[in-house]
Amino acid sequence: MPPKNKRATQAQNNDGDEQPFQAVILTDSYDERFLPISHEMPRCLMPLCNIPLIEYTLEVLAIADVVEVFIVCTSHIETIKAYFENSSWMSPQCKLNVQIVQTPDAMSVGDALRELDARQLITSDFILTIGDLVSNIKLDKALEAHRARKKTDKNSIMTMVLKETTRTHPSRPKDNTGVFVLDPKTERCLFYEPVTALPRKGRFEMSPEIFENRTQVEFRNDLVDPRLDICSVEVPALLSENFDWQRHRRDFLHGILTSDILGKTVYTHIVSEPYVARIENEQLYATVSKHILNRWAFPVVPETNLKQGDDYEFSRGNIYKSGNVSLSRSCMIDEDVQIGSGSVIGQSTRIAHSVIGRNCNIGDNVVLEGAFLWDGCVIEKNCKVTKSILANNVTLLEGTTIEKGSLVSVGVSLGPKEDIPKYSKLSLEPQPKNSIFADDSDEEEEEEDAFDMADLVLEDHELSDSASEIGDFSDVESDSGSIGGAWNLDSSVTTAKQSADFKNEIAQTIGRALEENHSVDTAALEITGLRMSSNGTYTEVREVLIPALIDHIDIANPVSSMKLVFNKWGPLITKVTHSLDDQAHVLLTLQNYCASRDAFTKLFAGALQLLYHADVVDEDAVMKWYTSEAAKSGTPAERKLREKSTAFIEWLNDAEEESDEDSDDE
Repeated sequence: MPPKNKRATQAQNNDGDEQPFQAVILTDSYDERFLPISHEMPRCLMPLCNIPLIEYTLEVLAIADVVEVFIVCTSHIETIKAYFENSSWMSPQCKLNVQIVQTPDAMSVGDALRELDARQLITSDFILTIGDLVSNIKLDKALEAHRARKKTDKNSIMTMVLKETTRTHPSRPKDNTGVFVLDPKTERCLFYEPVTALPRKGRFEMSPEIFENRTQVEFRNDLVDPRLDICSVEVPALLSENFDWQRHRRDFLHGILTSDILGKTVYTHIVSEPYVARIENEQLYATVSKHILNRWAFPVVPETNLKQGDDYEFSRGNIYKSGNVSLSRSCMIDEDVQIGSGSVIGQSTRIAHSVIGRNCNIGDNVVLEGAFLWDGCVIEKNCKVTKSILANNVTLLEGTTIEKGSLVSVGVSLGPKEDIPKYSKLSLEPQPKNSIFADDSDEEEEEEDAFDMADLVLEDHELSDSASEIGDFSDVESDSGSIGGAWNLDSSVTTAKQSADFKNEIAQTIGRALEENHSVDTAALEITGLRMSSNGTYTEVREVLIPALIDHIDIANPVSSMKLVFNKWGPLITKVTHSLDDQAHVLLTLQNYCASRDAFTKLFAGALQLLYHADVVDEDAVMKWYTSEAAKSGTPAERKLREKSTAFIEWLNDAEEESDEDSDDE
């Protein structure tokens, strides 16, 4: 809860030599994490251990030298305003002067800060963070270091607070990290390179000038970046001058560090003891919840009762119960469990590693393992929930099972006796058109799992320049007559090794072409030379090329990313396919690879449609693949992807029938 009676302290700070800091909290992360829940309620108000996320962020600022806090809202503005109107943070006794700033047109962090600059709200150095920060850090030393550094380096504009961890620490996001190149003597950041899980990046380039006049440089990939920055008043103005800077790290930080004109410097403040984490994704939601229950973030623990009206008590086994919880005698409460006020637990129910919200009603013989139930959930008897999030007022009727990784949004009712497969995302509301959201559990409406056809059609002007040059190889024979087959005289072991070596070399060649953005013709020439020198086949090339392109798609923004990838590299696929069988092999490779990882299953339908509309595969090839035994007899995941393409196949058949009817009419 906010500190009280601190107005006198504020006045003393204003009379002193140092001006108090302002703070900016961004309530939007401008990504699609936590869909469908984040589409229906503000992400910053999602409860973590029954406390809205933004409360943890405000607590960090409340004990720092901060007077004014701007809550910058882009979506769910009215909900956030209503929350704060009823919050003690708005009371006259609160030290912090909290203001809601509406930026409904902002599409990025850069847009939000440019809006603050346009309104001239930033008048002093400020702390910039996002409303999902969870930490017990005291920022005094970092703020002092920032102030002292500005006196010795007039070009210093930002200090990034980073947490030192191991590379495999659970609070590090697995899909979005970065490499920091630092001067260990001054803590100055010399270079920054973002590292994402997809597309994979094997190397990065940096200027040799970084090493000039320096005896030591550190490359650090063991740092948690909570996006907690101490910024000078110049930062919003710099963003206003550079409209192409949208993301704070990839664009702004990278742009500042690589600019020869601006001459600005950025420093770091690395901590090791405090707990610092951001709820960037579902995995970190579960991880940080566990850390709080295990008291890693002390004094940020449930019995601190940050929210007014809470009365949690701590007991052995990291169990936290509110005072008016009703537990049956035969229920089993294992370790790492929090139960909110007004909740009722039925007979023979077992709960472990879970957080139960307020006023939840859990019936008999229920199993909750790694479950996060928000306020007002009703779980009837004989249900089971594993490692999933159930939002406010979700109802599970008798005998319903929720497998791991699922997100069930506000007010959804499921069952009775229904099995929800893992990684399902369920909502009552229509979701954003460009999101990866899809309801896999509804087998009768498979067309909802496919991407919108209008989004996936490639217009003529979007095709690559080299598309008109497709098929200009002199060696356009099919794989069945390639040179590789004529020299298959070695043992099977040797042949397998040769194939593996060739694929490895092809993978490196394709990876280099993707990272360095080679032209299609250059990449094709390199592949052809390597194929001929190694007696490789086009089949082997395609088995490497298709997965490499899928890896290059940004899963956070799949539709536009797929269009970019297949627009540029679709002609390269065409250059290595020379028959109907080859095209069917492209689709079979796509099916097998997308089925190999859960993250890629959502991409298959869209990739299939894009390849068709880009004329990489034609209708006969699609039908040949769909009716082939290889497509029908794969793993369950592969067969499920084939089933998901049925709607597209039916669309192709309908289009052909309409075309035939039009021809008959003529």
